[in-house]
Amino acid sequence: MPTIILSDTSYAKLQSVAKPFIDTEESAFCRVVDFYLEHNGAPGMNGATGPKVNGSGDNDPGALRLEPDSGKLTHTKLILAMVDGTTLDRPKWNSLMFAMHVMARKRLDSFEAVRKASHANLRPGRYEDDGYHYLAEADLSVQGVDANLACEHSFRLAKVLGVSLKVTFEWRDKAEAANPGQVGIIEWTPNGH
Repeated sequence: MPTIILSDTSYAKLQSVAKPFIDTEESAFCRVVDFYLEHNGAPGMNGATGPKVNGSGDNDPGALRLEPDSGKLTHTKLILAMVDGTTLDRPKWNSLMFAMHVMARKRLDSFEAVRKASHANLRPGRYEDDGYHYLAEADLSVQGVDANLACEHSFRLAKVLGVSLKVTFEWRDKAEAANPGQVGIIEWTPNGH
């Protein structure tokens, strides 16, 4: 992993945007980069704009906007994931889905309520066979899935919980990818903006 050396002044600026007891240096840095991308677009992009999602406006020039159930996420890499205003550290599709299930278990009344809301394959307690991952914070196990299903399950939970969710991802440079080399965004907010 690359090492970034910051002056004391730059580090203090980074700390000023960090959420105490939540952000790491990396997640604070990601928040700054996400803000920049949201307001300026990615450098080197051709300026072409994809379809808008949920009337969310065109804040990210060059990024393609998709619906959570588009089915076009094969061969994608999650770059940024922001849940209810908090940037996840080193997100992957399944880690996003796991984080959403932990949040759901903390906010919903029961394991059955989480199962109904999510549609993912879940088991109460610890189970780590058949691709299941145990989430100690929620005392439940979730079966890992591909990017398309992880995205669907995550956004389904965001809607049930009424929390905003925004993901920025990149299609890998593979012929089988829907949009090789392009950046995409999927976003949902409770107020529809």
